[in-house]
Amino acid sequence: MQCLFKIIFNSMFLLLLLIGCGDAPPIGEPQPEEMAAISAVLKRWRVGYETEDVEMYMSAFWAEGFRWISDMGTDQDKTDDYEFTDIRQERESAIRVFSSYQDLEIEISEPPEITLDEDRTRAEVRNHYRIQGFVADGESLQGGYTGWYAEGDNIFTFEYRQNQETQKKEWRITEWIDEAFTKEEIESANNL
Repeated sequence: MQCLFKIIFNSMFLLLLLIGCGDAPPIGEPQPEEMAAISAVLKRWRVGYETEDVEMYMSAFWAEGFRWISDMGTDQDKTDDYEFTDIRQERESAIRVFSSYQDLEIEISEPPEITLDEDRTRAEVRNHYRIQGFVADGESLQGGYTGWYAEGDNIFTFEYRQNQETQKKEWRITEWIDEAFTKEEIESANNL
């Protein structure tokens, strides 16, 4: 009787094992070419910033028609908004940040929300970000702080244009809207 039980049990186990070993689910569709190219530009933007590589960081932007706006974490108060409409302002700002901090870290939500226009030459790209910067050991910021933290949502406009240097078409950022969180929103989002 015990032998019959072992045979039945082993047969059931083998049957379940074989049924459970079906084909693996198919891998999702590959990203459309535009999505992959835009994601690569976002990666270049992030890595350039984190490694403090001005040229890599700036290569994510088109100089012509560039615009950056930040609400500085105060959605309703337009008086404290910052706006750059000249790519040189973004370059100068990046250099200033890179020279002030020894360590910069950016975390962006993956995958970004990408919406292409009908012509597939413009895209709105949304993601959530967390960024922090730290000063060199032994130094401090105003108030004695050794770093800073910011969080919010980015809305990028990407355009697919011809690069005048390479004569190839590519995606880059033309507009960047930074919807920064207030201190209270950061605390709420992170359950602090």
